[in-house]
Amino acid sequence: MKRFLTFMMSSTLILGLALTGCSNVPTPNTPSNQQQQTSKSTQPPKAEAGATRDSVLGSDKRVVMGFYTDPEGPTPGSKASMTKNGKMLDEVAFFWYSFDGSGKVIPAGNVDMSAKNTAKKNGSKVYALVHNMNMSGSVGFDANLAHRVLANAGARSNFVTNLVNLAMKDNWDGISVDIEKTPPADRNNFSAFVAQLGKALKAKDKVLNISIPAKFVDYPSDLWSGAYDYAAIGKAADQVVLMTYDEHGMGTTQGPIASQGWVDRVITFAVGKIPSNKIVMGLPVYAYDWGSNKPLMPDYLSYAQAVARAKKHGVQILTDPSAKVPQFTYTVNGVRHEVFFENAASLKTKMKYTLQHKLHGVAIWRLGMEDPSIWNSVSSTFGTNKTTAK
Repeated sequence: MKRFLTFMMSSTLILGLALTGCSNVPTPNTPSNQQQQTSKSTQPPKAEAGATRDSVLGSDKRVVMGFYTDPEGPTPGSKASMTKNGKMLDEVAFFWYSFDGSGKVIPAGNVDMSAKNTAKKNGSKVYALVHNMNMSGSVGFDANLAHRVLANAGARSNFVTNLVNLAMKDNWDGISVDIEKTPPADRNNFSAFVAQLGKALKAKDKVLNISIPAKFVDYPSDLWSGAYDYAAIGKAADQVVLMTYDEHGMGTTQGPIASQGWVDRVITFAVGKIPSNKIVMGLPVYAYDWGSNKPLMPDYLSYAQAVARAKKHGVQILTDPSAKVPQFTYTVNGVRHEVFFENAASLKTKMKYTLQHKLHGVAIWRLGMEDPSIWNSVSSTFGTNKTTAK
């Protein structure tokens, strides 16, 4: 629910997380892909009405969701932000679980149930997030792991059963799935998994939240986004986190993380495939710093770290005139750096897209890395179920 993940810090490459949210490779908006023709739009299916999960689902409901992660080196964790801003969060997805080739769910983070309980006390729905980050020490999502489980009917069913059992055993309100880099050949397998899991969770009155990579054309053979059939996923999932970030990121040269025009184009495509009242728009609250000595390996920074870096080098933060996002450059030891990030102003504009397109809500990747002023925009521009659905 991206999005992206943690990568290269100032001096150390550490394990990244992903978003929604949460992705680490170029999205398919390369020139060749941009020239592809979008298939003729059709009316998307209407979201199914149901008596379950009434507190967050439905055409009249709007949610503010936050992704919760542990601290990693200099990258801040989410606990302090979630605790401070919890009254404005309808949902929190805890990035704590992975899985093995048999479909067994395994802890992949600091499973701190006190943090979960804090979120519950604040009135938030809580989701156990399962991902396919490589846990062997290398950075990135494990495409082979996704294939091993999704392509094997037995392992896939076992995975579904284990996720439902996790939700029931630890009293989660739902399951959030962030399986990225799924091989294009597993497109139908991924869709089948979402359908199977959605049906099983609904029977237990649990929510299914799926994060998918951003795109504005459907190119089924694309290595990053091809496996994700928007229409099929939108039909089966309760919520779809559209990871409207990493337009530029790890694996690309410098550029905006989510330019305003690109975000609008991605959403416009998505609402033609997915019921708009299921789509949760991803909000990137982090920064990337590209150095000319490593043009495809930017440092991953929080908002505070980015602002501090500009101050340290005595440079002015400007607004990119086209992308409408904050940006600055500096040079140190002969290496030119270009930094792009998001602040309250740029994110406020993006949040308005949720109203224009009548989306289900916004998802913050990731809590603890944001401009503190974002919360004023969250409450004044969007609001939450806690203030609007009573």
